[in-house]
Amino acid sequence: MTSLFFTIVDDWELAAIGLTLLITSYLLIDLIAAILGPPPPRRYPKQAQFPMVSIVIPVYNEPVEIVRASVESWKAVRYPKFEIILADDSTEPLELNDPSVRVLRRSNREGFKGGALRNAVGQLDPASEWMVIFDADFVVDPDVLVRFSEHYAPHVGGVQGFISMGNNRAPNYLSRFSEAFHHVSNSLLAGRYRLRGFVGVQGTVQAYRVDAIRSIGGLAPYTTANEDLDTTFRLRKAGWKIVYDPRIAGRGIAPEEYRVFFTQTTRWTATTVREYRRHLRSFLRSPNVPVREKIDSVFFLLTWTNSLLVTPTLAFLPWALTSLHLIPLWFALFITLLPVSLFALPLLLGIPRRLGFFGWVGYYVLLLPGYFVMFRAALLGLFTEPGFARTAKTLRGSPAPGATPTAPGRTRSPIHQASCAQCGRTLSHREVLFFAVGGLDLRSLTCGSCLRRTEWLRGRRAVPA
Repeated sequence: MTSLFFTIVDDWELAAIGLTLLITSYLLIDLIAAILGPPPPRRYPKQAQFPMVSIVIPVYNEPVEIVRASVESWKAVRYPKFEIILADDSTEPLELNDPSVRVLRRSNREGFKGGALRNAVGQLDPASEWMVIFDADFVVDPDVLVRFSEHYAPHVGGVQGFISMGNNRAPNYLSRFSEAFHHVSNSLLAGRYRLRGFVGVQGTVQAYRVDAIRSIGGLAPYTTANEDLDTTFRLRKAGWKIVYDPRIAGRGIAPEEYRVFFTQTTRWTATTVREYRRHLRSFLRSPNVPVREKIDSVFFLLTWTNSLLVTPTLAFLPWALTSLHLIPLWFALFITLLPVSLFALPLLLGIPRRLGFFGWVGYYVLLLPGYFVMFRAALLGLFTEPGFARTAKTLRGSPAPGATPTAPGRTRSPIHQASCAQCGRTLSHREVLFFAVGGLDLRSLTCGSCLRRTEWLRGRRAVPA
């Protein structure tokens, strides 16, 4: 009986080690592709036609300071025409008191975040062609919408940008590890995109073509706590392309408590497995999805479910110490060095070494508890219907300078338009593009006529009498 037990344990550990080597090799290939592959070309069209865009920010019991900082960063964006919408599902209505922002309230929270976004889709400005979604704790750069617009091609249904974390006012060890983890995740996503693998939208720092969303039945047509992966599957099965561009960035606030971090990890894992249960069979049969992407999607699933095989081996460690029949402990520990390399290779992409160090150390600190958390989460995704668990932010990101409450006003937001700082005329597409690409001072947005007049006066003053 004892011999049979050791045989089962030995075979299980062999399978776990084989799976670990397989997944690590897959991830390393993605990282190498991200490092060695050519960067996406920077294409700004000469005849830029920027469509109307609706910015949708889902809110659920977020501190008003966080939401205000996000809104202020959006109000500073350089783009010809856009609106800002808060999809507020908070228990108590958010008192933002900003007449330039439209707030949508629902009578219930049916469908969680996906339900709030679905409700917003039906209330976008009729002229909106694209819907951009950012979480409430994210701040953006003034040129973020111009960068999104590079990919507004007819066949593109979604655009995903770079999710950066660590925008905490007082970063701690866990928030820095989360920042390092997201750098690795974005590097892997870049590698998969360059290898034409399975690439999806990630829930924030993303844009959807409104017509594409409506053509597949809208956002979150059924209850799901992972509306982004659900939308990814439905867009790809319908033949819409999803683009990844790391030059489009948003900076969010990372979890600062282990309880919150593991709650977030549980939600991500459980809901990812749940959406694979819903879509994988039809996705693999879809004629609109290349075989290469189908195979890659299976490997991507393994990265979320490998804990089902690996976690039980952690209970075998006492036997490994006492029995020579099992796989040597030194070898079991050695294979953990392979995943650690994931935090080292992104350093070649310009990630600070200190951040890579936090990733290395954090991997070992969170290895055992992380495997057990993901083991439980994978089981929840396989056999239950996971709900939505809010990721609480305990430390607030720094509000934008000069962000002050304004008096209550109309509920319908005006369209945000870029105007000349001198004459007040609405800027043309080319003029906005000039400032966005050049990264010039936002306060000096000037139309072509005023700019030429200013330069002419400067030239006159420079001529000696």
